[in-house]
Amino acid sequence: MKKQSEYYKYTQRKDLRETAREESKSFIKNETAFQLGHLPTEQAHPYTVKFSQTVQKNPGEGIRLLLDVDRDLPTVARRTFMTDNYNQLVQALKDAVKHKRRVCFSGCGSTGRLSMLLEEMWRQFWEDRSGLNPGDAALQNESDDINITSANLACSIMTGGDRALIRSVENFEDYAEFGRRQVKDLDLKEDDLLIAISEGGETSSVIGTAEEAIDRKCKVFFIFSNPAEILKRSVERSRRIIEHDHVSVIDLFSGSMALSGSTRMQATTLEMMVIGSALEEAFAEDRSEKERDGLRIEQANRLAKMVHELSSEGNLEILASLARRESDIYSEGGRVTYLATSFLLDIFSDTTERSPTFMLPAFRPSDDSRSLVSWAFAKNPRLSNEKAWFDMLRRSPRGIDWTSGHYQSMNAPKNLIDNPPSLGRAEINRYAIGMEDDVSRTEKSPYLFLQIQVGDNSIEEMDHCELLSIGGTNKKNPLHVALDLHDSPIRLWHHLALKLIFNTVSTASMGIMGRIRGNWMVQVDPTNKKLIDRASRIISHLGGISYGKACEELHLSLLAREALIKSGGSTTTSPVVDALDRMECE
Repeated sequence: MKKQSEYYKYTQRKDLRETAREESKSFIKNETAFQLGHLPTEQAHPYTVKFSQTVQKNPGEGIRLLLDVDRDLPTVARRTFMTDNYNQLVQALKDAVKHKRRVCFSGCGSTGRLSMLLEEMWRQFWEDRSGLNPGDAALQNESDDINITSANLACSIMTGGDRALIRSVENFEDYAEFGRRQVKDLDLKEDDLLIAISEGGETSSVIGTAEEAIDRKCKVFFIFSNPAEILKRSVERSRRIIEHDHVSVIDLFSGSMALSGSTRMQATTLEMMVIGSALEEAFAEDRSEKERDGLRIEQANRLAKMVHELSSEGNLEILASLARRESDIYSEGGRVTYLATSFLLDIFSDTTERSPTFMLPAFRPSDDSRSLVSWAFAKNPRLSNEKAWFDMLRRSPRGIDWTSGHYQSMNAPKNLIDNPPSLGRAEINRYAIGMEDDVSRTEKSPYLFLQIQVGDNSIEEMDHCELLSIGGTNKKNPLHVALDLHDSPIRLWHHLALKLIFNTVSTASMGIMGRIRGNWMVQVDPTNKKLIDRASRIISHLGGISYGKACEELHLSLLAREALIKSGGSTTTSPVVDALDRMECE
């Protein structure tokens, strides 16, 4: 950072430094519930401490490091499959189908997108049984067809509503009452099933959905990826829900994340695999205990095999080439657009998550020509925008239309009461994911359109596009990832393959570009209290200073950034990087 820059000048203002000191003291004193550095998912994984250095020298070896962390997941899956609470989850899903009870998946951020994907998997299974097109069941909500009725039993809660699939809604995850309100909006009833998913096990909004479901006498499962004993000792809101008599707990702790704190990776992958396996089992015919246990072990072995196959030299070469290609395009100001019909939701989710993880430009509405264009985007090249949204979700988008009065009744911050965010269906439809022409994807060179094929699903190859084929028989395709994709009634292994590949490639491309230091996600945008804590810990670790001083430096970065923007300026790096660079200069 040059000392003469406008941003640096703001950080030298005495009033901003004094304000930063007071705000950091207040955060440390008053927000202890969001100081989570003691949780394993927030700590650095020993396998990947030199990830950024490795991936810049040899992208294939960097990707191998990421996949080495995934090798730990099958062991946790095997252990989980043999627990009483997993048996209870399978039985609860079976009972919901049998007795026509609603099944709600609830999450925030990565687990919110997973919740939406689990709803899509549920709907896909039942629609396939009747030969329906995606979303047909939602159009025929009242029907004598048992498959249509069963399809519509599923729903999902993403903190902030479906608009948060596009970009996170600032601060929403900090408020349990917001989660409660979303359960009320869905009007869950007694004996309905709520599966609350929180990567760290401490997300306030997700805990709020569980608490409201308990009050409504629903069956509640709480699934997370930190040791339950640590959570119970150190996080009161977690202890309260974990120890509740009416909550069944599934602890999927597998260790720290490959990218420190980035629970979009191993935590959400394992949650998808375990809950997806429970869905498969619930939809299957009853088996003997011996057959059931054998199939569960085989399921875990399939995950181990997939990670092993992805780590082969041939596949590493393909994944590394993609990461290099993307990083080169982004470095030159170009854009990448993924095209898909099936599995668009999977691709859309990973593409969305890159914005908060690496502080990239978020998706922008089609009628917005002033905001920065997202580096990567995902579209359905066959359907119009509104139909593409419906096809992707197998239903209409669920917006949130809360008024100032609603926010006031939930004791929300004043800025939300005064200016309720636009989160309704009309806002969602402003984001053009369909076939409509989008000049922003081609106005800068180089650019790439990459069509995605998973397994042998038939696609019509498009002109001016490259094709990424994953599994299946299209082995002559230059970009072919060779995987043995097990056939699944909910396409679980297709979904898992996409997740592992896209998480790995997107993380590697950011590492190549220097947007990761070691295995720390330094380009984090601290938009909530949990992320303020994480950002402070990153500055403390990399800068070699105390947590208190790091928190002060972060708040100074945030205040200087706010002043810079008000004066008409801008910055493209995160407050964490700004603080680290400033400390090096001083």
